[in-house]
Amino acid sequence: MSAVETRELAKVQYARRPTQGVILGIDKYGVWSIGIAIFPVLVFLVARNLLGALVAAAIMAPLAAGGLFKTEAGIPLTMHVLKVLQFTRRKAAGMTKYRRKTGPIVKGRLELPGHPNRFEIWETEKGSVVIWDKRSQMASITCVVASPGMAQHSVSVSTPEEREGLIAGWMTVCGAWTRRQQIARVTVQERTRPGSVVVEQQQFDALKKTGPLAESYQEALNLLADEVVWRPSTITLTIDTGSGAGRSLVKSHGGGKAGVLAVCEQEMGSTTEALMQAGFTRVAWCTPREWAATGRGTVDPVGETAIDARIGSAFEGVAPELAGPMSLDEDKDYAETDSAFHRTYWVAEWPRIQTLPGFMGNVAFAESHHGYAVRHTFSLVGNPVPMKDALKRIAKDRKTWKQNAQFKQDRAGTTIADNADWLNLDAREQDLVDGQGQLEFTGYLVVTAVTRDELEEACAAMEISAANAGVELLVMSYEQQAGLIAVAYPVGMGMK
Repeated sequence: MSAVETRELAKVQYARRPTQGVILGIDKYGVWSIGIAIFPVLVFLVARNLLGALVAAAIMAPLAAGGLFKTEAGIPLTMHVLKVLQFTRRKAAGMTKYRRKTGPIVKGRLELPGHPNRFEIWETEKGSVVIWDKRSQMASITCVVASPGMAQHSVSVSTPEEREGLIAGWMTVCGAWTRRQQIARVTVQERTRPGSVVVEQQQFDALKKTGPLAESYQEALNLLADEVVWRPSTITLTIDTGSGAGRSLVKSHGGGKAGVLAVCEQEMGSTTEALMQAGFTRVAWCTPREWAATGRGTVDPVGETAIDARIGSAFEGVAPELAGPMSLDEDKDYAETDSAFHRTYWVAEWPRIQTLPGFMGNVAFAESHHGYAVRHTFSLVGNPVPMKDALKRIAKDRKTWKQNAQFKQDRAGTTIADNADWLNLDAREQDLVDGQGQLEFTGYLVVTAVTRDELEEACAAMEISAANAGVELLVMSYEQQAGLIAVAYPVGMGMK
């Protein structure tokens, strides 16, 4: 009788957002607010003008209080008020409403709201797209990837052990990116949208079949049209060619546009090899028209049927110059584009209890109460941190923690939350010692619907699914345009 070996699957657990700040939980923005508020008071005190100091203190007290208190998103109240004022100013100036300018289309130019004449669309010799950011001198390349599945979900075809192996391979690839100094940003996206059978329908119509069998096949197509869901995944690498290692690489390949394209092709080759070795089953670098179709489909989902109808033809996709939205109206907590409404979220907290990898499957497979998949785009933006800099940050954070702990010890002592921050520093340092590297990931989620009512329904379903996964979503109030554009068009901008 042979014993069956069982192995406990590895679990993941995330730390809460750090709360130590620069001092006593006050971050740099709060310190600046308090410093600015105190300065005029000190000026009057030095001048021995007690009355002036009292008046200045009364006037500047709200600014100091704004630096001490924080919003639900964890930002100082002063910064939140500043954000509201900036949005109000932009709205009064008509800057929250965007309309694409009429006139001749400039070939190779990508026009996005808030970023006029900033991006160019290049193409490598192999036909892959390169988005060139003239302002930051960065080039972004995007590939569509497929794998047996990292998501933990009831419809998953991979076993937990297979998922664990795939995730381990993926982490190896991420670690390699942190050691490549020319990689400025890594963006991983998962997009969920209703699928289409328009190509299959066209092929069937071309056969002009009749009879019971044809009727049965047509009925199957009609049923499939309501059920099929597409979930493409992409990885975008943003290469810094304007400084450091990236600039040297471009020069070694002849410099200029040709040098940038050569460096991009080199990164495509090495990334493809690394991902395939990690267990991915498909790595296909997007062409300009394929890349444009994704962004265009996000801002104009009603037009996606026409885009899908061109799949497999010489005109598959969308002309990259037309990828941007024709119109965009921004409000406090949503944005309206050509034929859709969107709400952008920031992932404020990840699961703080032990959970199996693939927990984001609950988000990827979110459904409304009608049983339809929630149309959304999830974007995970990672900024590589060199090993030396990462260790310096940890040392600085430890020093801040000790200073805060010494101050608190004289009063109520450190809390469980403080101890959790210290343990998080230990875990981060251990990961670096183990050679994993550090990618500072930030998550964004855009929920899309055709009508405003459908958006509210979809957002409610998504928030419930995220909560079930242990993920906390916060609406990016007053930043809906910036968030939507950054997610819909992965061109390496990131978010502040």
